[in-house]
Amino acid sequence: MHGILPIKESSIWISPYSTYKIYDALFALEENIITPEHSLLAWNHENYSFEAWNQDQTLSSAMRSSVNWYFQNLDHQLGRKTLQSYFQKIGYGDETVNGDLSSYWMESSLKISPLEQVELLISFYQNGFDFAPENIQAVKDSLQLSSSAAGTLYGKTGTGRIDGQDTSGWFIGFIETTENTYFFASNIQAERNATGSMAAEISLSILSDKNIW
Repeated sequence: MHGILPIKESSIWISPYSTYKIYDALFALEENIITPEHSLLAWNHENYSFEAWNQDQTLSSAMRSSVNWYFQNLDHQLGRKTLQSYFQKIGYGDETVNGDLSSYWMESSLKISPLEQVELLISFYQNGFDFAPENIQAVKDSLQLSSSAAGTLYGKTGTGRIDGQDTSGWFIGFIETTENTYFFASNIQAERNATGSMAAEISLSILSDKNIW
Protein backbone atom coordinates (compact mmCIF):
# COMPACT_ATOMS: atom_id res chain seq x y z
CA MET A 1 0.00 0.00 0.00
CA HIS A 2 1.33 3.45 -0.86
CA GLY A 3 0.42 6.85 0.51
CA ILE A 4 0.95 9.85 -1.75
CA LEU A 5 1.76 13.14 -0.07
CA PRO A 6 2.30 15.96 -2.59
CA ILE A 7 3.39 18.67 -0.15
CA LYS A 8 2.98 21.33 -2.79
CA GLU A 9 1.07 20.42 -5.91
CA SER A 10 1.66 22.53 -9.00
CA SER A 11 0.94 22.22 -12.69
CA ILE A 12 3.85 24.58 -13.42
CA TRP A 13 7.00 22.93 -14.74
CA ILE A 14 10.15 23.84 -12.84
CA SER A 15 13.80 22.99 -13.45
CA PRO A 16 14.56 19.86 -11.42
CA TYR A 17 18.09 20.89 -10.44
CA SER A 18 19.84 18.10 -8.54
CA THR A 19 16.72 15.98 -8.09
CA TYR A 20 17.29 14.81 -11.69
CA LYS A 21 20.37 12.93 -10.43
CA ILE A 22 18.15 10.08 -9.21
CA TYR A 23 17.28 9.20 -12.78
CA ASP A 24 20.60 10.19 -14.32
CA ALA A 25 22.25 7.59 -12.08
CA LEU A 26 19.65 5.02 -13.07
CA PHE A 27 20.24 5.62 -16.78
CA ALA A 28 24.01 5.27 -16.32
CA LEU A 29 23.50 1.99 -14.46
CA GLU A 30 21.22 0.70 -17.21
CA GLU A 31 23.91 1.55 -19.79
CA ASN A 32 26.68 -0.08 -17.68
CA ILE A 33 28.61 3.18 -17.47
CA ILE A 34 28.66 2.43 -13.76
CA THR A 35 27.48 -0.70 -11.94
CA PRO A 36 26.16 -1.27 -8.40
CA GLU A 37 29.52 -2.82 -7.49
CA HIS A 38 31.76 -0.42 -9.43
CA SER A 39 30.57 3.18 -9.45
CA LEU A 40 33.83 4.96 -8.63
CA LEU A 41 34.77 7.94 -10.81
CA ALA A 42 38.09 9.71 -10.40
CA TRP A 43 38.27 13.37 -9.42
CA ASN A 44 40.01 15.46 -12.10
CA HIS A 45 41.74 17.58 -9.39
CA GLU A 46 39.83 20.70 -10.34
CA ASN A 47 39.31 22.75 -7.19
CA TYR A 48 35.59 23.01 -6.44
CA SER A 49 33.98 25.33 -3.89
CA PHE A 50 32.52 22.36 -1.98
CA GLU A 51 35.30 20.41 -0.28
CA ALA A 52 33.35 17.14 -0.47
CA TRP A 53 33.54 17.36 -4.28
CA ASN A 54 37.35 17.42 -4.30
CA GLN A 55 37.91 13.68 -4.18
CA ASP A 56 37.04 10.48 -6.03
CA GLN A 57 33.34 9.65 -5.83
CA THR A 58 31.10 6.59 -5.75
CA LEU A 59 27.40 6.78 -6.56
CA SER A 60 26.55 6.92 -2.85
CA SER A 61 29.03 9.69 -2.00
CA ALA A 62 28.15 11.67 -5.14
CA MET A 63 24.43 11.47 -4.39
CA ARG A 64 24.94 12.34 -0.73
CA SER A 65 27.05 15.43 -1.50
CA SER A 66 25.22 16.18 -4.79
CA VAL A 67 28.51 16.25 -6.70
CA ASN A 68 27.76 17.95 -10.00
CA TRP A 69 30.89 16.84 -11.82
CA TYR A 70 30.08 13.16 -11.19
CA PHE A 71 26.67 13.37 -12.85
CA GLN A 72 27.92 15.66 -15.60
CA ASN A 73 30.49 12.96 -16.36
CA LEU A 74 27.70 10.37 -16.58
CA ASP A 75 25.69 12.68 -18.85
CA HIS A 76 28.56 13.15 -21.29
CA GLN A 77 29.12 9.40 -21.43
CA LEU A 78 25.41 8.78 -21.96
CA GLY A 79 25.13 11.43 -24.67
CA ARG A 80 22.18 13.61 -25.63
CA LYS A 81 20.38 11.02 -27.79
CA THR A 82 20.44 8.34 -25.07
CA LEU A 83 19.41 10.79 -22.36
CA GLN A 84 16.51 12.05 -24.47
CA SER A 85 15.38 8.46 -25.10
CA TYR A 86 15.41 7.59 -21.40
CA PHE A 87 13.58 10.75 -20.31
CA GLN A 88 10.91 9.94 -22.88
CA LYS A 89 10.77 6.30 -21.75
CA ILE A 90 10.02 7.23 -18.13
CA GLY A 91 7.90 10.29 -18.99
CA TYR A 92 10.06 12.79 -17.12
CA GLY A 93 8.38 16.21 -17.15
CA ASP A 94 8.71 17.93 -20.53
CA GLU A 95 11.24 15.25 -21.64
CA THR A 96 13.46 17.94 -23.17
CA VAL A 97 17.26 17.75 -23.25
CA ASN A 98 18.48 20.86 -25.10
CA GLY A 99 21.36 23.21 -24.53
CA ASP A 100 24.59 22.36 -22.75
CA LEU A 101 24.76 18.76 -21.45
CA SER A 102 26.41 20.14 -18.31
CA SER A 103 23.44 22.31 -17.36
CA TYR A 104 20.22 21.26 -19.15
CA TRP A 105 18.75 20.40 -15.72
CA MET A 106 19.62 23.79 -14.22
CA GLU A 107 17.28 26.63 -15.30
CA SER A 108 17.37 25.34 -18.85
CA SER A 109 15.30 22.96 -21.00
CA LEU A 110 14.35 20.10 -18.65
CA LYS A 111 11.30 20.90 -16.49
CA ILE A 112 9.03 18.95 -14.15
CA SER A 113 6.20 19.66 -11.68
CA PRO A 114 6.06 18.55 -8.02
CA LEU A 115 3.13 16.23 -8.72
CA GLU A 116 5.05 14.61 -11.58
CA GLN A 117 7.99 14.15 -9.22
CA VAL A 118 5.73 12.13 -6.90
CA GLU A 119 4.31 10.05 -9.75
CA LEU A 120 7.81 9.25 -11.01
CA LEU A 121 9.01 8.29 -7.55
CA ILE A 122 6.16 5.79 -7.30
CA SER A 123 7.11 4.33 -10.68
CA PHE A 124 10.75 4.23 -9.60
CA TYR A 125 9.87 2.50 -6.33
CA GLN A 126 7.65 -0.07 -8.04
CA ASN A 127 10.07 -0.37 -10.98
CA GLY A 128 7.37 0.52 -13.44
CA PHE A 129 10.24 1.33 -15.83
CA ASP A 130 11.13 -2.38 -16.10
CA PHE A 131 14.78 -1.63 -15.42
CA ALA A 132 17.20 -4.09 -13.82
CA PRO A 133 16.07 -4.55 -10.17
CA GLU A 134 19.65 -4.33 -8.94
CA ASN A 135 19.98 -0.90 -10.57
CA ILE A 136 16.81 0.35 -8.91
CA GLN A 137 18.14 -0.93 -5.58
CA ALA A 138 21.53 0.74 -6.07
CA VAL A 139 19.91 4.13 -6.62
CA LYS A 140 17.50 3.58 -3.75
CA ASP A 141 20.42 2.76 -1.43
CA SER A 142 22.19 5.97 -2.49
CA LEU A 143 19.12 7.99 -1.48
CA GLN A 144 18.85 6.70 2.09
CA LEU A 145 19.13 9.61 4.51
CA SER A 146 18.05 8.19 7.85
CA SER A 147 16.69 5.06 9.48
CA SER A 148 15.06 4.49 12.86
CA ALA A 149 12.38 2.40 14.54
CA ALA A 150 9.84 4.72 12.88
CA GLY A 151 11.00 3.80 9.38
CA THR A 152 13.49 4.76 6.69
CA LEU A 153 13.75 8.12 4.94
CA TYR A 154 14.98 8.39 1.35
CA GLY A 155 15.36 11.71 -0.42
CA LYS A 156 17.19 14.14 -2.67
CA THR A 157 17.45 17.89 -2.46
CA GLY A 158 18.02 20.36 -5.27
CA THR A 159 18.87 24.06 -5.23
CA GLY A 160 18.54 26.52 -8.09
CA ARG A 161 20.83 29.55 -8.09
CA ILE A 162 20.39 32.58 -10.34
CA ASP A 163 22.76 35.57 -10.22
CA GLY A 164 24.25 34.35 -6.96
CA GLN A 165 20.90 33.93 -5.20
CA ASP A 166 19.18 30.67 -4.26
CA THR A 167 15.76 30.99 -5.89
CA SER A 168 14.36 27.43 -6.03
CA GLY A 169 14.56 24.61 -3.50
CA TRP A 170 13.48 21.00 -3.98
CA PHE A 171 13.14 18.07 -1.62
CA ILE A 172 11.67 14.85 -2.95
CA GLY A 173 11.63 11.31 -1.67
CA PHE A 174 9.72 8.67 0.22
CA ILE A 175 9.40 7.15 3.66
CA GLU A 176 9.05 3.44 4.33
CA THR A 177 7.26 2.47 7.54
CA THR A 178 6.02 -0.91 8.70
CA GLU A 179 2.51 0.07 7.62
CA ASN A 180 2.95 2.17 4.50
CA THR A 181 5.22 3.93 2.03
CA TYR A 182 4.72 7.68 1.68
CA PHE A 183 5.95 9.68 -1.32
CA PHE A 184 6.48 13.44 -1.25
CA ALA A 185 7.75 16.34 -3.34
CA SER A 186 8.24 19.91 -2.21
CA ASN A 187 9.39 22.98 -4.09
CA ILE A 188 9.86 26.46 -2.67
CA GLN A 189 10.67 29.59 -4.64
CA ALA A 190 11.79 33.06 -3.58
CA GLU A 191 14.14 35.84 -4.61
CA ARG A 192 16.74 34.49 -2.16
CA ASN A 193 17.33 31.75 0.45
CA ALA A 194 15.15 29.17 -1.33
CA THR A 195 17.39 26.13 -0.94
CA GLY A 196 17.01 22.39 -0.98
CA SER A 197 17.90 22.26 2.69
CA MET A 198 15.13 24.75 3.47
CA ALA A 199 12.66 22.69 1.40
CA ALA A 200 13.76 19.61 3.34
CA GLU A 201 13.25 21.38 6.68
CA ILE A 202 9.73 22.45 5.70
CA SER A 203 8.88 19.03 4.30
CA LEU A 204 10.07 17.15 7.36
CA SER A 205 8.10 19.51 9.59
CA ILE A 206 4.92 18.76 7.64
CA LEU A 207 5.66 15.03 7.71
CA SER A 208 6.13 15.28 11.47
CA ASP A 209 2.85 17.16 11.90
CA LYS A 210 1.12 14.36 10.02
CA ASN A 211 2.78 11.77 12.28
CA ILE A 212 4.51 10.15 9.33
CA TRP A 213 8.09 10.92 10.33
